[in-house]
Amino acid sequence: MKSSGYTLVELMIVVALIAIISSIAVPVYQNYVSDSYANQAVVDMKVCALALERYYSNGYTYVGADTATTCTLQSPSQGTSQYTLSYLSLTVTNYTIRATPLGGACGTGDCFDLTRDGTLSTP
Repeated sequence: MKSSGYTLVELMIVVALIAIISSIAVPVYQNYVSDSYANQAVVDMKVCALALERYYSNGYTYVGADTATTCTLQSPSQGTSQYTLSYLSLTVTNYTIRATPLGGACGTGDCFDLTRDGTLSTP
């Protein structure tokens, strides 16, 4: 009589293969999600820069834009926020916007600064 089914060794090999594939896929997915949140923060900073330009066109100054709720200071603007946007400087003719992760600490490439001339940098 021949029995059908899988042996214990075959099942253990399948479980080991799934574990190996998972150990590679999970960190790659986490990096992908982190990069997408960072890219969304950059986009939200550019949207904020456009709002600041509209504010400037009304009074020819950036001073006071922080109290006028010109920008949504979180990224993404809807859902669970991952980054906080803040004004580093608002002068009559210049501004700098910074995106900081919710943890508050800037690691390598985690924070972004956007200036009036469109320069994007990491502090």
